[in-house]
Amino acid sequence: MPTRRKLKPAVMALMALSLVAAACSSKGTEQDEPGKGSDPASPAAQASAKPKMPLVDKPIELTFFSQLDPKISATKKNYGDVEAFGILEKESGIKVKFLHPPAGSEKEQFNLMVSSNDLADILAVPPSYYNGGAQKMLSDGVIIRLNELIDKNAPNFKKFIDEHPQFKKDMVLDDGTIYAFPTFKIEKINRFTDGFQIRKDWLDKYGLSVPTTMDEWYKILKTFKEKDPESVPFSAASSNPTWRDFMSAWAMKWDFYQVGGKVKFGQSQPEFKEYVTTMKKWYDEGLLDPEFATNDTKKLDNRITGGKAGSWNAQLNGGMGRLLDLMKGDPNFKIVGAPNPQAKDGKTYNLKSGTLSAPQSELAMVSGSSKKAAEVVKWMDVAYSEWGHNLLNFGIEGKSYNMVNGYPKLSDAVMKDPKLSVVNALGQYSIGNACCRFWEEDSRLAEQVATYPAQLEANKAWASADSSLNLPISMTPTAEESQKLASIMADIDTYNSEMFLRFVYGKEPLSNFDAYQQRLKQMNIEEAVKIQQAALDRYNKRQ
Repeated sequence: MPTRRKLKPAVMALMALSLVAAACSSKGTEQDEPGKGSDPASPAAQASAKPKMPLVDKPIELTFFSQLDPKISATKKNYGDVEAFGILEKESGIKVKFLHPPAGSEKEQFNLMVSSNDLADILAVPPSYYNGGAQKMLSDGVIIRLNELIDKNAPNFKKFIDEHPQFKKDMVLDDGTIYAFPTFKIEKINRFTDGFQIRKDWLDKYGLSVPTTMDEWYKILKTFKEKDPESVPFSAASSNPTWRDFMSAWAMKWDFYQVGGKVKFGQSQPEFKEYVTTMKKWYDEGLLDPEFATNDTKKLDNRITGGKAGSWNAQLNGGMGRLLDLMKGDPNFKIVGAPNPQAKDGKTYNLKSGTLSAPQSELAMVSGSSKKAAEVVKWMDVAYSEWGHNLLNFGIEGKSYNMVNGYPKLSDAVMKDPKLSVVNALGQYSIGNACCRFWEEDSRLAEQVATYPAQLEANKAWASADSSLNLPISMTPTAEESQKLASIMADIDTYNSEMFLRFVYGKEPLSNFDAYQQRLKQMNIEEAVKIQQAALDRYNKRQ
C-alpha cells in the first residue's frame, strides 16, 4: 500500500469538498476520514514494497472467472494478455487463466458453473447472482471463509486493514466473516464517477447557468425545446434509467433508502406522486426523450453526438470523456457536469452509494472447489504491497508510467496514443480502473485518466453532495431473508417499472395513483422494508 501522496491543486480542492461532505453524512455510508498510515520508513512499510518471490515452490495455475471490461477488450482478448499479469506470473510462479463469459451472459455462465460443480478458483461476480447472496454461497460451499487464510497468507492485506480500520465494516458479514477481497476506494474522486451532464455550449448560447433545482432544470429543458423543436432536452437509455436520479429533489430515491437509520421505499412515499407527475409533465411537453425507456446505448450516443440531446446522465470517463474524445473535431461541443437538483430541505443528495469499498460488484471470492485456496490468497495479497499496487493500477514502470518525484505519472505511450483513449491505452499494461479488481483504486490514476478539466469539475459537483440516503452496499440480509426479499421484489420490481411508464405515457390516469400504492402494500412491500431494516440494524452494530 503506497504512502499518501501530494495531490494536484484541483484534486486538493476536490478533497476539501469531500471532507466537508463527510461531516454531513450518515453512519455506515460515508466514513471518509482515512486511517492513519504507518511511517513509510518503518520496517513494516519497507517490507511491503515488494513481496518475497516466487510465492510457490513450483509453478502452479489458478483459474479466475470474471467479466472482460471493454476498457481492456479494446486491445486484448483476455486479462491474461495484459502485461501486468505477465509480470506477476513471472515473478510469483503462479499463472492465472482468466475465464471470460460472453458479455451479458455473466450471471447465466456463473450459475452453469455452480450447477455443474465446476467452479473456477477465483470468482469475480456480485453475490446477488446467487439466490441467497454471500451467506448462502458460504453455507452451500460455493465460496469459503477467508479470515484464517488471510491471517496466515496475506500480511499486506492485514497491514492495509490495520491502517484503514473503517473499511472492515464494509467488507465483512454480520458475524465478522470475510468472504471476499473487495475493491477499496479511499478518495471520492474514485467513488462518485457518474451524474448529470449538459451541453455547456447550449447553456452559453441561451445565457443559462448550470441548474441546481427542479425549477431551473425545467427552465433549461423548456428553453432547449423552444429554441430547437427537434431537440431532445433530456435523453437516456433503457439499460440505465438515469431519470430516476431526479428523485433526489424530493429527498428520496427509487427502491430502498434510509432517513436517519430508518429504511424507506421510494415508490411507497407520498412524494413519489409529485415526482411521477413532474416526469409526465416533461414527457407531455417533449422535454423528456419520447423513447427514453426504449433507447439502447447506441441510440443515446447518436442523440448526443448528432447534436439532438441537450442533457443526460453518464459516467465520468466512459461517458463524458469518451464523448469529448469522439467530438474533438467540433470546437463547439462542450459538456458540463451538473449536481442532482436540490431538495426542499436545501440539500443536494447523491443517490449513488459512495461507499469506501465495493464488495457487491467489484470483488474476488475464493471458490469452495479450489484446492489451492492458500495460494489464491497469497497471489491476491500481492495487490496490497506497494509493488503490486503500482503494477495493477499503473502497469509497467518505464513503459506505461514513470515515477516523477514519487508520483506515478502515466507515460506518453498511454496519454498520447494516436488511436486509443487513455483508458484503452492503459489497458494494454494494467487493468487500471477496469472492472473485477480486488485492490485499492488509486486516485492518482483517476486524476490522470480524467483528461479534460470538465471531468474534474463534474467530479467535484457529484462528490460534494450528501449521500446519507443511500443504504450501505455491503449490508447483508440473512440467507432466509435474501430469499424472501428476492421473492417479494421480483414481482414488485416489474410492477413498479410498468406502472411508472403507464403513468408517464398517460395510459394510466394519475387518479389511480393511490390504488397503485395500495397494491404495493398487498404485494408485501412493508415486509420487504422490514427485512432491509433488520439488515441495516445489524450492519450498524458491526465493529
